[in-house]
Amino acid sequence: MLTLHACLQLDTQPPFHPHNSGDSSGLVFSPDGTLFALTTPSGVAIHDTASRTLRHALPSPGTLAASFSPDGRFLLTQARPAKDVDQDRNLKLWGVEDGAVRLALHQKHFRREEWPAIRFGVRDALAYYQVTSAVHVYDTSDFSNGVTHRVPIKGVSSFAPRPSGGGGALLAAYCPEAKGSPASVGLYSAEPGADGTPICRKNFFRSNSAQLLWSPSGCAVLALAASDVDATNQSYYGEQKLYFMASNGQNECAVQLPKEGPIHDVQWSPKGNFFLVVAGFMPAKVILFNSACVPKFDLGSGPFSMVRWNPFGRYFVLAGFGNLPGDLAFYDKKADGKCKPMGTTRAENGVALEWSPCGHMVLVSTTAPRLRVDNGIQVFRADAARLAARPYPILLQAAWRPAAPGSFSDAPLQTPGGAAGAEPALPPPPAVTGYVPPHLRGNPAAAAAARSKFSLARDAEDRGGKITNGGVVGAPPAAARMQPALPPGAEATPELSKAAAKNAKRRAAAAKKKAEEGLGKLAI
Repeated sequence: MLTLHACLQLDTQPPFHPHNSGDSSGLVFSPDGTLFALTTPSGVAIHDTASRTLRHALPSPGTLAASFSPDGRFLLTQARPAKDVDQDRNLKLWGVEDGAVRLALHQKHFRREEWPAIRFGVRDALAYYQVTSAVHVYDTSDFSNGVTHRVPIKGVSSFAPRPSGGGGALLAAYCPEAKGSPASVGLYSAEPGADGTPICRKNFFRSNSAQLLWSPSGCAVLALAASDVDATNQSYYGEQKLYFMASNGQNECAVQLPKEGPIHDVQWSPKGNFFLVVAGFMPAKVILFNSACVPKFDLGSGPFSMVRWNPFGRYFVLAGFGNLPGDLAFYDKKADGKCKPMGTTRAENGVALEWSPCGHMVLVSTTAPRLRVDNGIQVFRADAARLAARPYPILLQAAWRPAAPGSFSDAPLQTPGGAAGAEPALPPPPAVTGYVPPHLRGNPAAAAAARSKFSLARDAEDRGGKITNGGVVGAPPAAARMQPALPPGAEATPELSKAAAKNAKRRAAAAKKKAEEGLGKLAI
């Protein structure tokens, strides 16, 4: 069953039952929200969102996934390959205007993290498809010409075209480790005649996959490299590293993070001028970087595993889903890089989170099969007030309808007092105190000494704040970072001042002289 609701009017819209939608497996909106594609057992049905009328019924039995191109002119589908047909063309690109097949290819495997299999460049002018050690380029104005040219990239396993920006078409490509050679992420020209020589490249070991995240402005790309096995035995979930590469090839480096542990989430601002990183063992650390990979603000630590920007890059929300309690923390990013807290709340059992097109509300959904209980949706305002909630027996997917560019403006949040049905944000959490043994609870001094400051919710000594001079708040001093690792049980030698070092040297010389005199007397 598919239900389309008006914003916050969760009980006023009747359910919408498209033809043969009883076993539908997914829904995707076009970028401007005027159309939506519904995956059914017989294929994909494209509907008009406003009138809810069927636009096209695309014959594609066994469809696994569907997605619109960035400008909404094409719809890409991938179905299970037929067993009785050799080289079945199960990957198809359809024209949304007439429902005709523009391009049909054979795709043997399907991986959700590598979808869509066909990527589009600036303004959908070019389409890219990965083959063995190369990327094929198509002209979207006329697919009948076939492959216009190819970009040779030896050993490529994933790629991402630059979404915008001048200076010609660019591809970011990841090549895993092979025969003792390191893995690499490189930037390659996708112009006709390109010979596959990287503009810049970053090599590293201990990686078997990577997620490539382009800045919306096209000025830089982030590569989140991951390994299934953590060589340091610190994490059961493997190991992650984050690398930064500027599109002009003049800046490529590893992103320096202040806390060890997994990288939970990385997100660019829609403006492309900042990105946020949530990383480290719980409680995770959250750092704001600018587009040159310079840290600008430390948001401290907390029980968070996800970050999402609103469509205008003004607000963002930190969320702790999965095995975390579901805390939400809303922030307003100022022009100078400071981040002002707006409110905190909790959305228990949350699975997915998405900002509204207006940029003032978020939708939190609890969906199956991730969770089979407490399915439903909740809507929160950017000041953490809950505006609406509705449970469902089984909820498979929930999403906002996108809006066409220019439908909303980047306006600050107006918080009218006493909004109907709004629940206020939660007060600040009380100070967390550690466990005190029963035999010490009657002695305040002993209890204070025994009380632990450790908390999975936040680091007690982590204050956060604006970062100056490119340093990371909370990171160890440079001298401490340069010291070699000590064996277990060994104590680090404190750094002495010049006077203290001179006195220590004098005492050591006196002790040595005394020991030599004692040995001389024994010899006599």
